[in-house]
Amino acid sequence: MYLKSLTLKGFKSFADRAHMVFEPGLTVIVGPNGSGKSNISDAILWVLGEQSAKQLRGQAMEDVIFSGSSARKPVGVAEVSLVLDNSDHVLPVDFNEVAITRRMYRSGESEYLINQSPCRLMDIQDILHDSGLGKDTHSIISQGKLDSILQSRPEERRALIEEAAGISKHKRRKERAARKIKSMDEHLTRARDISREITRQLRPLERQVDRARKHRDLTERANELTRILAVDELRRLQKTWGECEHRAKEAAAALELAQYRLGEKERELEKLQVMLEEKGLFVGDLGEQRRRMQDVIGRLNSDMRLLEEKGHNMVTRLSEMRGTLSGSEHQRRRLASELAEAREKLEEVGAALAVAEDDVARLEPAAQESRTRREELDRRIGALTREQRESQRKADEATLELAKVRESLSNAELEDSMFASRLEQIDDEADNVRAALEARRVRAEEVDAELADATAALEEAKDAIEASQDTLAELRKRESDARDRLNEVRSELASLKKLDERFADASPLAARIAHEHAGAVSARLGDLIEAPRALEPLVEQLLSGDLEALVMDSAEGLSAVGASMQGGVASSGEATLIARDINVPEPAAGAAGKRLVEQLSVVDGYAAPVAALLGHVYLVDSLEDALAAPAVPGVLYVTPDGARVRDGGIVRLGSAADHEAGALERKRRIRELEDLEPDLSTVFDDAGRSVSEAQAALDVARAEERDASSEIARLQGEQRSAREEIGRLEQTLANAEAEHAKLTARREQAAQQAREAAPRAQELERTRDEERAHAGELADEIAEANDELDRLRRADSDAAGELADARVRRAQALERKRSLSSRVPELERRLEGLDRRIRATTQSARSLEVLRLRVDPLHDRYTALLERAMEWAARLRDQASLEEADSASLKKTIEDAKEQVAAAKQEVDAAVAAQNEINVERGKLEVQVESAVSAITADGTTVLEEALTLPEPEDREAAERELAGLVRQINNLGPVNQVAMEEYERLRTRADYIAEQLADLDSARRALTKITAAIDRKMRSAFLTTFSKVDENFQEIFGMLFPGGQAHLEMTDPEHPAETGIEVIAQPRGKRITKMTLMSGGEKSLTALALLFAVYKTRTVPFYVLDEVEAALDDSNLSKLLDAIDVLRKSTQLLVVSHQRRTMEDADVLYGVSMQADGVSRVVSQKLDRATGKVVNA
Repeated sequence: MYLKSLTLKGFKSFADRAHMVFEPGLTVIVGPNGSGKSNISDAILWVLGEQSAKQLRGQAMEDVIFSGSSARKPVGVAEVSLVLDNSDHVLPVDFNEVAITRRMYRSGESEYLINQSPCRLMDIQDILHDSGLGKDTHSIISQGKLDSILQSRPEERRALIEEAAGISKHKRRKERAARKIKSMDEHLTRARDISREITRQLRPLERQVDRARKHRDLTERANELTRILAVDELRRLQKTWGECEHRAKEAAAALELAQYRLGEKERELEKLQVMLEEKGLFVGDLGEQRRRMQDVIGRLNSDMRLLEEKGHNMVTRLSEMRGTLSGSEHQRRRLASELAEAREKLEEVGAALAVAEDDVARLEPAAQESRTRREELDRRIGALTREQRESQRKADEATLELAKVRESLSNAELEDSMFASRLEQIDDEADNVRAALEARRVRAEEVDAELADATAALEEAKDAIEASQDTLAELRKRESDARDRLNEVRSELASLKKLDERFADASPLAARIAHEHAGAVSARLGDLIEAPRALEPLVEQLLSGDLEALVMDSAEGLSAVGASMQGGVASSGEATLIARDINVPEPAAGAAGKRLVEQLSVVDGYAAPVAALLGHVYLVDSLEDALAAPAVPGVLYVTPDGARVRDGGIVRLGSAADHEAGALERKRRIRELEDLEPDLSTVFDDAGRSVSEAQAALDVARAEERDASSEIARLQGEQRSAREEIGRLEQTLANAEAEHAKLTARREQAAQQAREAAPRAQELERTRDEERAHAGELADEIAEANDELDRLRRADSDAAGELADARVRRAQALERKRSLSSRVPELERRLEGLDRRIRATTQSARSLEVLRLRVDPLHDRYTALLERAMEWAARLRDQASLEEADSASLKKTIEDAKEQVAAAKQEVDAAVAAQNEINVERGKLEVQVESAVSAITADGTTVLEEALTLPEPEDREAAERELAGLVRQINNLGPVNQVAMEEYERLRTRADYIAEQLADLDSARRALTKITAAIDRKMRSAFLTTFSKVDENFQEIFGMLFPGGQAHLEMTDPEHPAETGIEVIAQPRGKRITKMTLMSGGEKSLTALALLFAVYKTRTVPFYVLDEVEAALDDSNLSKLLDAIDVLRKSTQLLVVSHQRRTMEDADVLYGVSMQADGVSRVVSQKLDRATGKVVNA
């Protein structure tokens, strides 16, 4: 592989397209200073991806675009194309030629292309990373870079060894792996944080689940008690409601009576008020007449004052009118003077206007003629200028098109070969794509079949989950029912036992004996007896308080207990004591019925105490049988319904109120519940185990569903990937076929354009020359016309000035004439108006004088009318005083009637207030009833009618205390999360998923860490091996460049090759140099070149670019360098920028770079015969 060609356009000083073709061997680029030679090496570095403007000898990247010169405009884009011969396929692409192009626009946008296809810089680096080429390699030695090799730090010099070892790709892989590891560490940290957060949330959720369960149980019991108490409260409210209704009826009757009395009093008051109103109407009529008379007197007085004021005003008005007439006469004389003056000025302005108009008429024709001639000349110059620009445009277009045609001709052959190569490559790629497409389609069919199987497995798993969920729901319902039943039994048992203990402790004396003499007390009598249900009330009635009797172990124990209680501290209440071995009397002979003791079940060993208390009681069917039974002394006949007959005729019916009622039933219920509780507990435990088994089965089914879903997701992903790959391959194949057709058409089109371009170029040259000649002729004509135009402009300017002055004078005269012409009529109108005003004022004054003489007779007539009106008003005032005295007594009677009405209203108000109080009470009762009904039906399932059938609580206070305790327990629980179970399950699932993801990330990180370690080992091995080879080559080449000298390389940290720097130790013959900076310029250059050539010899790259590296060498050292170059160019291609004649003579191809006055670099090439030094092909 070698550099085949380089094309520059718009890059730095190469404004025009410059194309250079290279061949294997030594190519030398020469030219004077500043001609742009080094821009060629910069262009190669730039197209390979250099991003630093400083490395390209600029301040900003836009500096690579040609910025213009004194003769050339700036260009908008810089483009460099580098073509590599890849016939040996060193680069990993299927092209025999690889064209790398980079463009940069002045807007800052940049683009890369490979064989004219857009790509990324990374794509170019990936293609070149094994070739040794690139912006960071030492294959391109620009100006100043040679010295930096020795002056750089040892760590920076290490890059030479890495370049020779070819480990840059491994470093990039390691960097990518390190970035991935860093990203994974961030993800791991985040995932661990999430996992810890979820675990932290799960702990309180577990407690919340337990609290929610306890809250549910307590709430259910509290709701039950609330319903019982609410029903009891509702019954109480119903009684209170009845009482309130009765009081409401009484209050309504009282209100009705008070309202009747109030009506009577109000009617009496109304009659009196009517009489007073009639009296008041008469008095009011008299008052109205007095008011009207007063109004008449007032109007007369007002009219008299008005007449007096009008007389005064008339005198004042006459005086003002006389003053106005005097002022108007003076103003008339002033206006007449102004009018005469304005008429004189108007005549003067008319004369001045006539003079100005004569001047304008005289000057306008000359000015118009001059302006016409100037405009004609302007049009002629404009036409000539446009014609000249058109000719120049045509010449420029012809020149530009000619350059394009010539460029197309030069590119035609290159494009044809590129098209042919690309078409061959497209055919190969299409064959590969077709093979890959067929393989993908086969795999897609296999994935579809696997996906169908996985879908069927998922459906089976879902069916199993649904069945398991149904089973689990049923089992949980059974468990809940069993739990509820068990809780009900336990609650009822605890309540009954508590009640039984409270009744047992009702007598403080009995409680004290049971506590202090627990060893002597065997049991309580009620705990030893079990009666049939039908006989339980009868037995309770017969035994009454003896049910709580204490059965003693023996008569001795009974005696001792009795003695101790009588001799000790006295206790309230009473206690019944029975010895277990008490003597029992024999059954009575001749008694009817059945002995009651024989109908009871008694605990073994305790029959004697029961017989002692009930042995004399016989059970008969009815009261008639009891009365008919023979009377036996000491025998008591009883019936099942509680009738008792003693001594043949003493009958007792009913029962006395006793707290022991229901004791036997309670004790029987306690025994039943104690027997039932173990069975219910067993049922509840079995239900719990069944729920756990069902839950386990559901978990298994869900796990199978997750596995099936995961498999489906994987297969669907693979299916999508396969389909996308098939679509991509099909698209690639279609694109390849389309590109093949397009390239074929373009190849044919390019060939056709090349055939048509030659005659077109000749035609364009002829057109360009003709248009340029025509443009020169037009330029001469335009110059002559411009001279004539300048003369006319000066004459026109003078005439225009005189005309402008005349027009100004005329305009001023016209303006004054218009002003005076409007002023004269205005003054005439004002004078006429003033005359009219004077005449009107004189007439008004005469009329006013006549009116003033008529006012005095009217004033005398008004005075007589006023005296008569005042006499009539006095008579009306006397009559009104008499009527007002009669109305005063009637008003006193009305006030008394109003007091009676007020008292009646107070009675009505009191009745209304009482009724309102009752209504308020009824409203409160309604609210309480609604509250009780709401409490009963709060759960939404209880029907009010059914709830009213509930029995009353045996102990309301105990129930309220229990409810209060439950409420306290519920409140103590605090806020309860009702969705804790669902939230717990969701978090648990998420925690498991995060754990799986953590495991996957850990596994992937370990794999990447292993890859990184392997890359490190490979880089270490390659570095050490290459270091040894470079050191060996350096010693050899240094000895060739410095005969008798010695040099070698050292690692600054041999124990850590991955981080060590490289020191250069060099000693020319006969010198003892301790620092590299002490060497001369030539010695430093040769030493650096020896190191570079050692690297080049260790790993050869396709080409090297050396920019004036021999500038500091003398002839002797230059010969040594050329010998080394001769050795190197046998295995690689060299491009050398040089001023040295010896280097030029040694070249295979010589390129010259020159710069003309327009500031644009141009190149010319010569191929030399090394044997003769002559040009063989220019």
